[in-house]
Amino acid sequence: MAINNKDYLQPSELCDFDRCPEIRDKALELTLGCRNRGEMFRRVFDFVKELPYGLDDWDVAASETLAKGWGMCSGKANLLVALLRSLAIPARYRVFRIRAEVSLWGRITGDDALAQRLGPAPSEQDHVDCEVWLGRWSACDPGRDTLLERGMAALGLPLEREAIADASGRVPYLIIANFDQWASERQDRRMVRENRKETFARVNEQLWRIRTLGRHGSERRE
Repeated sequence: MAINNKDYLQPSELCDFDRCPEIRDKALELTLGCRNRGEMFRRVFDFVKELPYGLDDWDVAASETLAKGWGMCSGKANLLVALLRSLAIPARYRVFRIRAEVSLWGRITGDDALAQRLGPAPSEQDHVDCEVWLGRWSACDPGRDTLLERGMAALGLPLEREAIADASGRVPYLIIANFDQWASERQDRRMVRENRKETFARVNEQLWRIRTLGRHGSERRE
């Protein structure tokens, strides 16, 4: 069964593979020698997943995430969609609410000054991942890199994200082909306004410390 809707193959302002040859080049480099779309997807997904996760703006173009080599859940999801679409593999965005990662938040905001900038942890937060069409739609989440997950595990921090269900028990996923408007509106609602980039950098320093624990654990296993 094939899908006819071409919306899931289109570029946009943020999904800018049509204006960034580096995205297409990276996609071709990653999938060299692949025998089918399943293999192509796996190589592209693994590449994006292992880019370091970090706090960032919501409305970051795929080209910027690729150039920086790291991103937040939304930035990494957007890059994954862009890489897949550049290979003519349909992909789309999935937005939903999750329980706030309070344990991770507490670890990051151990610095009182940083905690004051970020404010109290919310009870819920937005999360963005993807769906890819490989004969059927399958969800995929490239958000956190393996080293960060290993570091979190070493600290006893939970890895599973808990999606928020509605009264019927179903998770109200927002499935969208074009991410631009949602990302722009979400960026307008960002709580951190003053010294935003500096605050992000300090949060990401804490994430790197957690990631270092994951690297050390990996070296011991080897």
